[in-house]
Amino acid sequence: MGKSAQWLEIVAKEHESWIKIVNSLGGSSYAEDIVQETYLILYKYTDEKSIIKDGKVNRGYMFFTLRSVQFQFYNAKKKVKIQSIDDKRFFYQIPDSNEMDEEIGYDKFINLLDDKVDSFNWYEKKLFKLYSQTDLSIRKIAAETNISWVSIFNTLKNVKNEIKLDLKEDWEDYKNQDYELLK
Repeated sequence: MGKSAQWLEIVAKEHESWIKIVNSLGGSSYAEDIVQETYLILYKYTDEKSIIKDGKVNRGYMFFTLRSVQFQFYNAKKKVKIQSIDDKRFFYQIPDSNEMDEEIGYDKFINLLDDKVDSFNWYEKKLFKLYSQTDLSIRKIAAETNISWVSIFNTLKNVKNEIKLDLKEDWEDYKNQDYELLK
């Protein structure tokens, strides 16, 4: 008899939220595939207690699983591209340099952003991640955490300003496709 996965239905009810998260991570054209792959991984390797807490999906666990699957997907996509049948090596082709540079530049910028967020104190980091990686509004976060919305708003405003100040040049380099200038 196979493994029961009724809890997976609870996870799938928030399918559109998972798609939004993957899109926010830069996976728009493959978001559906990444979410479906995540469901398979959850089914194979996760037990209900890890993902479902008090009848609700553990959004942090889900976010990190989606992010992990997306990184695996993009790393695999970089390595394998199909060429014409005429070429004896038709199952393997190195991506062209522009496409590779863009993906490397994107990865570098995301790593810079992650490092910056990780440098914040615990409170700022948790609020920023909760706000940016879920579909919760400031008011919903305030209601669920019993933190005043004014405190959340001010913290997020300060964190965003600090990110903009510290990563302004890197963002310009990324937009101008000067990927080698990214730290």
